[in-house]
Amino acid sequence: MSGAAVRWTVVDWPATEVSARLATHDAVICAAPLHATDAEVARMLPVLCTRERDRFAGYTNDVVARRFAMGRALLREIVGCALGIAPDAVTLHEGVHGKPVLAGALMSRPLWFSVAHCEDLLLVALSRTSDVGVDLERARSIEQWERVADRVLAPVERAQLQLAVDRGEESGRAFLRCWCRVEAELKAIGCGIVGLEDHRAGRRPLGLRVVDLDPLPLPASIAAAGVRYQAALALCAPGLESARQRVLASPQAARPTIPPARASTA
Repeated sequence: MSGAAVRWTVVDWPATEVSARLATHDAVICAAPLHATDAEVARMLPVLCTRERDRFAGYTNDVVARRFAMGRALLREIVGCALGIAPDAVTLHEGVHGKPVLAGALMSRPLWFSVAHCEDLLLVALSRTSDVGVDLERARSIEQWERVADRVLAPVERAQLQLAVDRGEESGRAFLRCWCRVEAELKAIGCGIVGLEDHRAGRRPLGLRVVDLDPLPLPASIAAAGVRYQAALALCAPGLESARQRVLASPQAARPTIPPARASTA
């Protein structure tokens, strides 16, 4: 599947053709369910690092704990598959703005990735040529979408959103399509939500490409639930300001606050 000059494809995880597809696509997106039994979670825990296992143990919500453990373990499986190494050999570090990046000796490997999850659906986007960002949202109505759009979208995006709604598109769907694009862009750049003002002002890296992942193929167990999702992918050339470099610059930087789009919806 492709769009906006971006060659992308979605595969259900587990898959064996990730490396082959990376050779012919700008990005490969692996989709996986986060459903798991207690026994399956227990089998995954050894793949996590000590810090992640401690974080897992600290959760009081079993659903959140399970999604976190499965998400990090699946991320290591997917990245390990692309690199040709075992999942427990994948060393990760969280960037300044929370984006997982390769750490240690793996930092020199030509692979960039981004993670998004919504409820029990996980997406991991991979690229061998570009910094990548992916975002995912469950389709739903958005209360006070106009106020939220005014706060997070660039003027041109806001006008396009209004036009789509005026033409009859459901407002929640139209807004979430715009929001996924913004989140994917900020993830690809590596700036996190703190870059929102630059986005609204039109300050973006040269060569940035953003595309809707539409339609988004879903794993069978997720599709069976009848839940609809929207997603977007962004790519930009890796550079000195990428998340991989910034992870070394200020590892103690404060995390950004929850963006308005997430805070206003349940």
